[in-house]
Amino acid sequence: MASAQLSTRENQDTRYKFGGRPVSGDMALVFGLTVNNAAFGDESDTTTRSISTWNRLSRGNLLTFKKFIDNDLAIRAGFRLARDSRSVKGEVDSTEFIQADLAEFEYKKSTREYMLVPGIEKHFSSSNIFDVYAGADLYLGFGRDRQVESYTFRDTDNNDIHKMTTPYTIVGLGGVVGFNVFVLDLPVALGVEYGWSAFWQLGNKTKHEVESGSDSWEYYTVGNDPNTAAQGNPANGQYSSVKQKYMSMDTNDQVRVVLNIYFN
Repeated sequence: MASAQLSTRENQDTRYKFGGRPVSGDMALVFGLTVNNAAFGDESDTTTRSISTWNRLSRGNLLTFKKFIDNDLAIRAGFRLARDSRSVKGEVDSTEFIQADLAEFEYKKSTREYMLVPGIEKHFSSSNIFDVYAGADLYLGFGRDRQVESYTFRDTDNNDIHKMTTPYTIVGLGGVVGFNVFVLDLPVALGVEYGWSAFWQLGNKTKHEVESGSDSWEYYTVGNDPNTAAQGNPANGQYSSVKQKYMSMDTNDQVRVVLNIYFN
């Protein structure tokens, strides 16, 4: 029996460096995967607005960034600017072959939402491998839905106009604790953060402005109204004035896996 080996072979001396910890002046792109609740208001039908509370690379998510203003202190911010709109306006022809009741028609629909989320982080560890921090966020959101339908009839020359406007405001507070693990000497950190958050929604009631011929009137409705559900009569949900607000608060309702990519 005989055995042989390469006499010129040498084991490679592999060493990994840990030096990716950010310092004052560094910035980061931030991405988060929410583990348990992706957005405020997701399961509340039309009572609350569904807003994303982190950047998960999906449409409507916040764009989130971070900057270290000191070696152990960072400010972070997220924002969303969204708008959708459509309009149709035309004059309707009527001939002996195609007879139309309408002379003119107009339709407008638009939705918009603006959200700003400033925050701050305090970091407690100076290790180049493991980092623990505490942070706080403030959510400020404003939005409005608007729809207009206008009909001008050919024979009577009367107008039927229905305008619906729904403004709303969302305010939120969040406090988190978390940790990061720095990946080798790459400018990358992967971590988890969790904590407590509270959201308040104000408004979200729809104002209706109606014109029919020489008559006009106004009223308000609210989405998923328990009044109409209990009474079974939609007219009972047409209010001369109404107030609506919604509040949600809990611990660990936003547990997130967070990826930070640093640069300067």
